[in-house]
Amino acid sequence: MFSSSGTRYSVFQGYVHIGTAIDVSAKVLSNLLCASSCSETENCISAHYNKATLTCSLFDSLAFHPRDVENDITVVNSIAITENSRAKWFGT
Repeated sequence: MFSSSGTRYSVFQGYVHIGTAIDVSAKVLSNLLCASSCSETENCISAHYNKATLTCSLFDSLAFHPRDVENDITVVNSIAITENSRAKWFGT
C-alpha cells in the first residue's frame, strides 16, 4: 500500500498495538489516510487503524501482537524487517 506521499506501507490485519500512541485521530475514513498521517508525522513507524471506530493511532514503535479482530489494521512504514523479526511479530 502507498500513502499519498508515496511512502510504502505493509498492512497486517488482525493486529493491535500495545503501548502508548504518539497521536490519535478520530473520524479517519480509511487505513490509507491513517498511513498518510503516519508518513507525515515525525518519528511515526507504524499506525493502528480501527475501521469500526474510524480511529487512527500513530506509534513510534513496532510493539504489537496478533488479535483476531477483523476491524483492526496495523500499517508499518517501509523499514527493514528481518525474517526472524517477521516470524516474531507476525508468526510467518
